[in-house]
Amino acid sequence: MKPIFLELRHLKTLLALKETGSVSLAAKRVYLTQSALSHQLKLLEEQYGLPLFERKTQPLRFTPAGERLIQLANEILPKVIEAERDLSRVKQGEAGELRIAVECHTCFDWLMPAMDSFRQNWPLVELDIVSGFHTDAIGLLLTHRADWAVVSEIEETAGVVHKPLFSYEMVGLCAKDHPLAHKAVWQAEDFIDQTLITYPVPDDMLDLLRKVLHPKGINPIRRTSELTIAIIQLVASKRGIAALPFWAAKPYLDRGYLVARKITEAGLYSNLYAAIRELDAKIAFVDDFYETIKAQSFSTLLGLSVLE
Repeated sequence: MKPIFLELRHLKTLLALKETGSVSLAAKRVYLTQSALSHQLKLLEEQYGLPLFERKTQPLRFTPAGERLIQLANEILPKVIEAERDLSRVKQGEAGELRIAVECHTCFDWLMPAMDSFRQNWPLVELDIVSGFHTDAIGLLLTHRADWAVVSEIEETAGVVHKPLFSYEMVGLCAKDHPLAHKAVWQAEDFIDQTLITYPVPDDMLDLLRKVLHPKGINPIRRTSELTIAIIQLVASKRGIAALPFWAAKPYLDRGYLVARKITEAGLYSNLYAAIRELDAKIAFVDDFYETIKAQSFSTLLGLSVLE
């Protein structure tokens, strides 16, 4: 068998496994499929002739051999990341400006923590969020009114590149004593005669309407609110139902304010991408902001999937 040399990617995989406690979650953290991660770990174990962790424990428990590699990962990876950032600063400079535009009302749940983490590594880069909700984030990039955008679809545009962030599930929300609370899965027909509470955005930017309801000719009564907490309050008080990302609803579900249900048997999934001017995509701090957002999101938000 061809020898397998220990690489940084192996250490990153093991550290993700240690932090998440499961192979499936670790795979998401390092942007691999579960089978690819399992294969990587199997090759390492065959190389050393030792098991690295016990597979039938919950949470996953490392063997002494695995713990030794985890120790090595904790010692080496922070130094590697710091050195790579230092080299980038030397090559491209450490100061600049990054204006961020979003077309997602719930983006701030994960964007703000990521920005805080980024500032610690790039203190001389001025971060700013372009105020307001934007339906034409690509236009802001092209007119240099924004430098980095969060978009829900790839819009092929000359001079703009798109990089995948993640996929997430949208769940149906209703009050605990609402009639729909008794259904584990909501179908399109369940939204007939309901008041649907949404953000005040065009219909083609709401995946529930675009992917589930409108194809079946269903257009429920609408009520809108700019704030997630206001939508939650309206739903909890039986003023209507809503569909939000699972991570946005999770704190309120934990408190028992409302219940969440799957939308269609296959589930309703939405995607997010980073859009960047092509000329800026290789700037060190721009690229690091992208990596910081992905790492922060997969480590803190529940229910994310790797987006190719």
